Amino acid sequence: MGQPDNLTPLYNRNAPAEITTQDVQAGGEGVVETQAGTIEFLGKRFRLSESIGLMPLLMFANSAKAGVDSDDMEGMAAMYALIRDTVDQTRVQETDGDGKLVFDADGDPVWAGPSDWQRFERHCVDEKADGEDLMGFIKDAMGVISARPRKRRGTSPKSSPRTSEASRESSSSPDTAPPPDGLVPIGQLGR
Repeated sequence: MGQPDNLTPLYNRNAPAEITTQDVQAGGEGVVETQAGTIEFLGKRFRLSESIGLMPLLMFANSAKAGVDSDDMEGMAAMYALIRDTVDQTRVQETDGDGKLVFDADGDPVWAGPSDWQRFERHCVDEKADGEDLMGFIKDAMGVISARPRKRRGTSPKSSPRTSEASRESSSSPDTAPPPDGLVPIGQLGR
């Protein structure tokens, strides 16, 4: 029995020598990338964001669960937010002959070209992409993004509270702290 057709590009002699788990998973899901981190949509290739936020995905899922689709305003807004977060928005600043960044007369950066997000928006308008096209893009992009290895954040999120020195000094484990006057430690109740 031969290998599935959707995995064939992964085993091409011209492909990179190292095949990652992401490559195999994306291939198995029918989302084969020919250039890492990019996806083809209506004949053009676009870079995907390194990561996507959970909020646009939650908005989209909430709209879908409520029965909202790409034919109404709430569904279109959720779809737009998700796609915008999915396509890379990075822009490269223009540099002069010495490699220094270029700024205009007002001090604003001069960009070397549009971001992939700007190109994607323009391409969708030019190609008159419809809801079915965009839903297909979301499905393919989510397949590629979910196949990526998870990146760990720092050991402690910014929002986690820090324990103050005073709090640490006054707390102790139940086995070592003496009970308040008149009370029996829980560990001694059954004895």
